[in-house]
Amino acid sequence: MEEALNQKARNSTSASAAHKPHAVSEPLDLSHHMPFLLSQVSRMLSIGASRTFQRHFGVGVREWRVLAILGDQGPASAAEMVGPAAFDKATVSRAINTLEKLGFVERLPDEHDGRKQLVRLTDAGVSLHDRIVPLAKMRAKVLESALTAQERTQFYSTIDKLKTQIDWLESEERKEQQTDE
Repeated sequence: MEEALNQKARNSTSASAAHKPHAVSEPLDLSHHMPFLLSQVSRMLSIGASRTFQRHFGVGVREWRVLAILGDQGPASAAEMVGPAAFDKATVSRAINTLEKLGFVERLPDEHDGRKQLVRLTDAGVSLHDRIVPLAKMRAKVLESALTAQERTQFYSTIDKLKTQIDWLESEERKEQQTDE
């Protein structure tokens, strides 16, 4: 028995040595890397919301974001929902298709631009939206309860600053890309 345990220890030591990572010249401390942390928190929120909304209402977070945007802004094109939804156009389109099949949204021609289609909530979509909102607000309230009133004010101010900085960064990166082409 002792020999078997020693052999297992030797095997696991050699296996772990084989999987030893290569040393990098400049490690990135992910516990203090803002883009990583923001992405991680966003993902955690999305997964939790998606599970909860799917269980209670039969739609995931992608569909909920489309419903929320349409409930807030009224009819919009898929392209107009991409930014607020924080999804790419393909993801927004899939969410719209799912909601359309379920009878929660409908497409209609844009009166001002015949090439565009707008998406709007149906009566069933309005009803679903209005049933989800209290749960969405409760989830937000629970999250915000971890912060004092002053911290919440500072948080929203910080988010606005970060959005402005991200817009600037993306603008600079687009300029650089155009120069490279």
